[in-house]
Amino acid sequence: MEFGCFFVGQRPLVHEQYVDGQPNPLPIARTDAQVYHDILRGARLAETLGFDSVWIAEHAFSEHSIISAPHTLLGAIAAQTTRVKVGVACSIVPWYHPLRLAQDLATLDIISEGRLVIGIGRGYQKQEFDAYGMDIAESRQRFVEGMDITLKAWSQDQITYEGQFYTIPEVRVIPKPLQQPHPPIAMAVTHSPASVDFAVQHRWGIVTVGSTFFPAAPEADENLITLYRTKMLASGVASDDLTIIAARNTYVAARDGEAHAFMQPRFQWAGDLAQYLRSPVSALARAGSLQGYENYARDPFIDPELVQRRGQEAMGAIGTPAQVTATIKDLQAKHVTHFLCYMDLGGLSYEEMAPAMRLFAEQVMPHFK
Repeated sequence: MEFGCFFVGQRPLVHEQYVDGQPNPLPIARTDAQVYHDILRGARLAETLGFDSVWIAEHAFSEHSIISAPHTLLGAIAAQTTRVKVGVACSIVPWYHPLRLAQDLATLDIISEGRLVIGIGRGYQKQEFDAYGMDIAESRQRFVEGMDITLKAWSQDQITYEGQFYTIPEVRVIPKPLQQPHPPIAMAVTHSPASVDFAVQHRWGIVTVGSTFFPAAPEADENLITLYRTKMLASGVASDDLTIIAARNTYVAARDGEAHAFMQPRFQWAGDLAQYLRSPVSALARAGSLQGYENYARDPFIDPELVQRRGQEAMGAIGTPAQVTATIKDLQAKHVTHFLCYMDLGGLSYEEMAPAMRLFAEQVMPHFK
């Protein structure tokens, strides 16, 4: 089992109200600069504590995550570390011209001296696509075409392309990644069996993002992992070569009940916001007018009871070191190979994250090493 720290870059605002009409239960005012500096400090601490990797998110236009230029931030993390692997979970492929994505990622692989791991996804927040002038209904087609071009840009000396979205004259794309033929790739498959099929086709790893504020039950996550594992083994990939990454809200405290009590208002804020951001896609999916997001039609309202239940069902790793260890052992038994600690849910500061990171490294990780 490998362990990574995952920083999303949330920044709660004092005035926010979301779908429940209640005031923000987490009245914290943090500047953009504070959020970024805390992520950099957290990345350096993760390396010191012995984590295997550091990951960041990509989102835009909301306080759910203010990491809207992830490759720039990841370059800073790579420059301030020497050992940990570095990655974005996930780069939203439809938002990029594929040649720019290929060049950005190749550059990151070079400056990190071959430590880049690539997480890719197609996005799920309609307002992000709207702001970029894109139709979210085209996200899957844009993702498929974008990755086709990106892979060709890395593997071919010269590339030409004629597609639905991009026409590329003959061009030489440089630099190439340091890792050949390219860095390891893992695809987000949180809600979609079709995404599992695409990952299997390319023999990529997968990323599942189970969360205490996601509506999906644990069995939905397990079903996707089982589907992926079954198809990869049938295609001839050895079990030891599979990459199954589980990202989970993580907070470790010394005393029973302390972690849940500390995180509860942060869960509620994050759940309210997540529901608000997902609701446009959920409405379109329920109306049958948006393909590729069918699971969002079953998106229930987030409430405190559901939040608590998901936290107890291994969709989060919240509790004492012993409780968190048991949660991760359960995931390991279900063939998860990499565990990402989603450390900054609800805009946790470095001072709030650091004790939990230390407890995790000192009292949880040794059980798996």
